[in-house]
Order: sequence, then structure tokens, then C-alpha cells
Amino acid sequence: MGRVYYRQRVEGVTIPAVIHNGSYFYTNLGVYENGIVSCWRRSDLRQFKEELARGWVTPCIPIGRNISIYGLGEFPVLDAHWKYDNKGFYQYIEKTVKSLNPEMKNIYQTTQGEIDKWAKVRVRTTAEPISYKVKPGFGYVTFDGKTSNIFYRKKDQIYLTTITAYADKTLEIDAEPDRIFELAEINEMFEQGIFTISIQKEEWVIIEGLGRVLLGETKQRYKLPKKEKQKEIQELVCRAAGEKDAHDKCIWAHYAYLTDPSEFNREALRKAYEAVPEHERMYLGDMDTKDSDIIRILKYPDEKREV
Repeated sequence: MGRVYYRQRVEGVTIPAVIHNGSYFYTNLGVYENGIVSCWRRSDLRQFKEELARGWVTPCIPIGRNISIYGLGEFPVLDAHWKYDNKGFYQYIEKTVKSLNPEMKNIYQTTQGEIDKWAKVRVRTTAEPISYKVKPGFGYVTFDGKTSNIFYRKKDQIYLTTITAYADKTLEIDAEPDRIFELAEINEMFEQGIFTISIQKEEWVIIEGLGRVLLGETKQRYKLPKKEKQKEIQELVCRAAGEKDAHDKCIWAHYAYLTDPSEFNREALRKAYEAVPEHERMYLGDMDTKDSDIIRILKYPDEKREV
């Protein structure tokens, strides 16, 4: 008999939360109709309650600590009005599952055998959420999406929300759920100051589903230029559409230079590297080297590469 498997589609929604892994990290939990919750690992409802109890997941951050928001920076929490404690947040998650699955049928429960199986091969199972939208027209065809965090100014309020780009090159904003945007409109909103990536000294920010938090200005080393965030959104559209993005092009330019270390290829690598958003350049290598070899080539071409 041959080995086989099948992939199962399980739908759900995302809910803002915080992961406490040494520091506090803003995240969007994937909450699914079968009771699975994605919190940097896959948990059933029982396991999720344990994750809350031990502090891995939390619905609030102590005053005076920092919150790290991927793609925006790290901000001090100066004050806050949180919506939930651990008990209330678990009830919120459970209620969300029930809204997706009113009869609460086929709720997944991880067995000890499953835990032992994956522990034996040192694999941590995940259920990372994949954003999607339904294609208009006949049938149930969906476009997958790629997301990015952003601050959104609306009626004198600031929201921490997400922008999602889809394979058809349209975009959605969580804070404006009934609208579809084109990239040109998103760029115009950056120019108008509707989108922002910074906090002016201190400002109250609404995180829907979690509460209101007074954030201070990010540290200088975390500040992100607006144009780099715009480049990130443009790259997001390319990735969602399955096109080669600046990251892919830079990897190939790096390979081309290593194969033929000419001045022409070095200049091509420079242009490709500068096209990658600054805050994403660290992902051009592995976890240890990051983009250090590309920097070596661009700044110190006479230095030999260690292999």
C-alpha cells in the first residue's frame, strides 16, 4: 500500500491578540470553525486556555512595557483600557468559534498520540491563517491574500489595522471592511496622511477587539520611512499575484554576482538591493548571515567571502 494524504480547508477569522515571548508581540490569531486557534502554534480550545493561563497569549500588556508591531516598530505602552482579562478573552474566542460553527460539531481535540508523534520528529504543527476573498460570480472561487500592519487615521481616531493584497491585485483594509481598493488609491492615502507608520509623541490607538492603548513614539532605530512602507505594500501586491517581487530579484542578482563578480553585476545587485524595503532586507539571507554578504559586496567588494 502506498502512503497518501489529503489537505482539508478549514475557514475562520482573525482576532487581534498579543504573544508574550520574552517581549510582547502584536499578532492576529487565526480562529477556525473546528475550534483550532493559531497562536504561533496550533492549539485546540483546551490547549488555548492553557496558553492563556501560562501567559504565552495575553489580551493585555502591562503599562511601561513595549509592544512590537511587525512592519511598524516597537512602541512603549503608556496607558491602556483593555477590553478583556484572560477569562473574558477565552470566552470571546469560544463565542467566535460558536458563531462560525453554531452546533459546535466536529470540534478538534488534539490527542496525546498526536502530540507524541510530532514531538518525536521535533515538528511543531501550525495553522497559520491565509487571508482570502471570494471571487465575484458563479461558484465558490477564492483569491488568497497577503497582509501587512498599518496605522489608519479615521474621524480623528487612529486604528491599528491590516492591509490585505489579493491575487487579483485589489486590496482591503480591515478598518474599512466594505470597500475594495486599488494600489493607486492606497498610495494616495499615504500621501494624504490617512495611513501612518509613526506615533506623534503619544497617541491613543484603537485595537478593535482588544481595547484602546496610549502608545509613545518608537525608538529611533525602529523608525520606518513612509516610502519604505509604501514599497512593502507594492511588494505585497506582487507576492499575492504570484509575481517576482524585489526580494526574489535581489536573490537572483546576488547569485548572478557570485557566479560572475563583474562591476556590471555588482551595480545590478545594488539596484535590486535598494528596491527591497529597508526593514525586509534582513530576510535576504539566512537567520545568521541576513543580508551581510550583499552588504560586503556593495561596500567592501575586495573582501573575500567566507564559505
